[in-house]
Amino acid sequence: MQNLCDKILDLQHVRFAGLISDNGNLYAGGFKKNTAPMVSEKNRQMMYMRFALESSFRKDFDDSFGAFRCSTIQREKISIITINICNYILLVFTEPRIDLQTKVKEIQNIIDDDKRNFLNNLFEKNDM
Repeated sequence: MQNLCDKILDLQHVRFAGLISDNGNLYAGGFKKNTAPMVSEKNRQMMYMRFALESSFRKDFDDSFGAFRCSTIQREKISIITINICNYILLVFTEPRIDLQTKVKEIQNIIDDDKRNFLNNLFEKNDM
C-alpha cells in the first residue's frame, strides 16, 4: 500500500497521498518530500477521522445510487481527491487550480496497474 501512495506522490502537483482506515487512522502514505503540511498533526488526525466518517455516510446511498467511487473538492489553497479502495479511503491533496478530473484518471490508472500487477503475481505464485 505504501508503494501505491509513493507512485501517486510521484505525480506532478500532488502534495500528499495517504490511505485512511475506516476508523480515521493513516495506514500508509504521507507528504511528498520537501512539502510542508498546512495543518498541525492534531488537526490532520481530526481531518482523517472526518473523511472516514463522511465515507461511511456515503454508503447509506449505495443501494440507490451505486457504490461511491470518488469525490473532488477545490479549495482556495488546495484541492482534495478521495477514492474508495477496498476498506480504505485514498486521500490525495494537490495544488489548487489543476484539472482534477485528469488527475483522478491518472490516479485511477496507477490503482488499476497495481491491481493487475498484484493479480498477475498472485497467479504466478499459485502456478508454481
